[in-house]
Amino acid sequence: MSEQPRSVTRIVERVSPPVLLLGGLLLVAFSLAPWCVGDEGVKPSVSGLGKVQVAGASSDDVAFLEEHTLRPGMITVFAGAVIAVAAVVLWWRRSVFWPSIVVIVFGALAALVQGVTVFADPAPHIFDELVVAELAGELPALSPAYGLYGIVIVSVVTVVVAAVAIIV
Repeated sequence: MSEQPRSVTRIVERVSPPVLLLGGLLLVAFSLAPWCVGDEGVKPSVSGLGKVQVAGASSDDVAFLEEHTLRPGMITVFAGAVIAVAAVVLWWRRSVFWPSIVVIVFGALAALVQGVTVFADPAPHIFDELVVAELAGELPALSPAYGLYGIVIVSVVTVVVAAVAIIV
């Protein structure tokens, strides 16, 4: 019976660092993807790093919107990069397990909090006060897009994998 828990521990020790590394890289990738899309009219799309796409809009309008996005994905890019580095260190040196796993958990939680905050109400977390004032309350209804879904899902999976690595 003691043979099986040892094999489970070895599997978790071998699999968790590359999975955590993948989680960090996916956080960076999903930060570049669209975080919200408009439901009406020209259906604008905004990435986590502030790239705006509006079909039929002038380049000046798009530039104005891009200039006044809050770029909420910068936090998730940083968190993903930190998680990736900590996962590589964990993979390379098992002796730094606790510092690496703490950094990974805090990074994933930071990305999760940012993702859930924007997910709850995208428009005011994507655009600054100037855009909201310019549109005088006529901000288009924005819904979460696949990049934001990805941030939330990957963050949760990263926390779960880290928790399993701690428990086992």
